[in-house]
Amino acid sequence: MESHQSLVLCAVYTMFLMLGAVLFMFLEHEEVNSIEVSEPPEWARLKELVQQVEPPVDEMELLSLVLWLPKACPAVSNTTIHALVKPGRQDRQITEVERVCPHLHLENVTVEIRYPWSFIDALTFSMTVITTIGYGNKSPSQTAGQVTCILYSLVGIPLTGMLLAWTSEFFGEQLFKLFKSKLDVQKQQSRGVIALATSIYIAIGFVVFIFIPGAVFMALEQWSYIEGIYFAYITLTTIGFGDFVTGRHFEGGTLYVYQICVILWTLIGLGYWVMVANFITKALKSKRLQTSVMRSAEEMRKIMQQMGIKQHDPTFLRQHSKATLNLILQLSNIIAVQGGMENGLVGEQNGDVPSSPGTSSTTGTSSPPLSPMGIPGISALFGTGLSRTTPLSHLMGPMRKEENDGSKCTEEFTTVTVSLL
Repeated sequence: MESHQSLVLCAVYTMFLMLGAVLFMFLEHEEVNSIEVSEPPEWARLKELVQQVEPPVDEMELLSLVLWLPKACPAVSNTTIHALVKPGRQDRQITEVERVCPHLHLENVTVEIRYPWSFIDALTFSMTVITTIGYGNKSPSQTAGQVTCILYSLVGIPLTGMLLAWTSEFFGEQLFKLFKSKLDVQKQQSRGVIALATSIYIAIGFVVFIFIPGAVFMALEQWSYIEGIYFAYITLTTIGFGDFVTGRHFEGGTLYVYQICVILWTLIGLGYWVMVANFITKALKSKRLQTSVMRSAEEMRKIMQQMGIKQHDPTFLRQHSKATLNLILQLSNIIAVQGGMENGLVGEQNGDVPSSPGTSSTTGTSSPPLSPMGIPGISALFGTGLSRTTPLSHLMGPMRKEENDGSKCTEEFTTVTVSLL
């Protein structure tokens, strides 16, 4: 993946996380009904007195309020008024009074929308969803939030896989290059060496992403060191029990900075473990490839030994290279002669007078011979001394092994190459 594509992927992933945070923050809202009661102070005091089990200390106050009630609400019956002054709780009479006199008890209902999830809480939740960690300390309770969580994870989990694959591919390639640069080919093929290198990289990952963050969590979250290591391991293995979560002792801007750092640590840590797995895959593939090449070379060596050819014999290279070149030249000559024969036969059938080789029948100028496809130039590469009467055995020539020294072979090969060009 190119650098600009990597930047685009990181930008898309960041915007996708922020989109999820905004969606879950607004979808997980709560509607709270707040009731504001409006009552005359006399009626409120009268209710307070008649709801007492014991008789009121000041009976004169009770009598004055009972005499006030018919004036405030003439619809109240005398039976209800007399019952209010009797000892004991008079809840049924209070309900009756408020039913026939609704102006004595007014309720104003106000619907208030609250957002229990802050933006940083929703952002952390989005990260745990698309990385499949799923702490469980926060979960959508609204129907719209649950449906959105399903759709969000369907897109986010593959997107996270792409991001982790890119980071692991890039850093894994660098890690594999370092591995190949420090070891020779024989050691690279050893399973023990691969296992040792993998163990070293895993140990580095434990130190950088588990042991050191565990100490940081111990200091910031007031956990023990074992609990910090436990949280780091459970998070980076995407087990995510949710019994320990970060950010409970922070608020405001500090909480935002801290939780964003935790999110980055989680994503980089996950990418590192995928990178180690990618390195193991590359190392084993390289071992299999090298083993296959060596097996093929061994089979070729056995075949050459069966044919009586020694691979370190210098005459083998001179003789067989020259024989191969001669065969190519001779096959090209045959193609050129057959093309000339076909052109000659066609000319004779049409009544044309054959001209001398290399000349045109009309203008007298030289013209290159034609190939079987009518393309000039093939026979010209090998000279004009060929004719259709030339015997095939003469064209093929003797395919014999000549014992020449290396300088003579090189000189002949150079001469033939120059003549071809």
